[in-house]
Amino acid sequence: MIIIGGATATGKSHVAIALAKAIGGELISCDSAQVYKGMDVGTAKENGDIGVNQHLIDVVEPCESFTVVDFRTLAREKILEIRSRGNVPIIVGGTGLYIDSLLYEMEYGGGSGTDDTALKESLKRELEERGAEYMHAKLNELDPVTAEKVHANNVVRVLRALYVVLHTGKPISAQNAKFNPVEPFKMFVIKRDRQKLHERINTRVVKMVEEGLKGELEALLAKGYGFNLQSMQAIGYKEWQRYFEDGASIEDVIEQIQVNTRQYAKRQDTWFNNRYKGIATYFDIDNQSVDEVVNCMIKEINLL
Repeated sequence: MIIIGGATATGKSHVAIALAKAIGGELISCDSAQVYKGMDVGTAKENGDIGVNQHLIDVVEPCESFTVVDFRTLAREKILEIRSRGNVPIIVGGTGLYIDSLLYEMEYGGGSGTDDTALKESLKRELEERGAEYMHAKLNELDPVTAEKVHANNVVRVLRALYVVLHTGKPISAQNAKFNPVEPFKMFVIKRDRQKLHERINTRVVKMVEEGLKGELEALLAKGYGFNLQSMQAIGYKEWQRYFEDGASIEDVIEQIQVNTRQYAKRQDTWFNNRYKGIATYFDIDNQSVDEVVNCMIKEINLL
């Protein structure tokens, strides 16, 4: 399998599409937000016929749960399915934990074999009553290594990390992660100069609003999907709560999405630089065209 990762707005999807066309590949989205139906503009889904098959997009409704375990299960099924057609599976996206699930054997908090719904609900109530800073402080006591990596405002990851340590008795940071890829792979990471990436992010957010992001939020809210849902905590969506509930301006929302996206891109960049050092090939797409990058990728693939 081929893996193409990188921070948001680097252009990795365009590279993946071009590579898929060149080598007979099919894309498997590795994006934790694109799995949700009806969340298209804000997640930068590729619209229309892109000329190659895409998988793991529009998998669940925004009110439904989707975990890294769900991704791993479905992705493995799609890899086999694509292989059966004689094509090459190309994993593309920026959700590092999803990529890890195909490269490492992990427990992901499911070691006990049961799902403690009561514990999940208890943690949610505690968050509502005590706030994000309190929950992050609690995580810092139980799993300081993970707390150091996760911002207090990322309540989804904070709650998941708390659930893991309370449910299994073992923090995420201490869980055994054995390197055991689901099949032989070649991994590429797309990079850009930080300033240029920030400019691309700022421009893309404005374009999303022009293409109907506000209307997309209105349609989701009309269906009863509230900002308390995991799906609606995705960047590009959660920032609209201030607009719809507190009277913030669209300009304020745009600026907050831009800030949050830039911060997220920085965390992704750190992840891809450190986590996959030694197993990935890095491409600076600022100094190469998409065709040049794809040609270099094909040469490396042919060496496998």
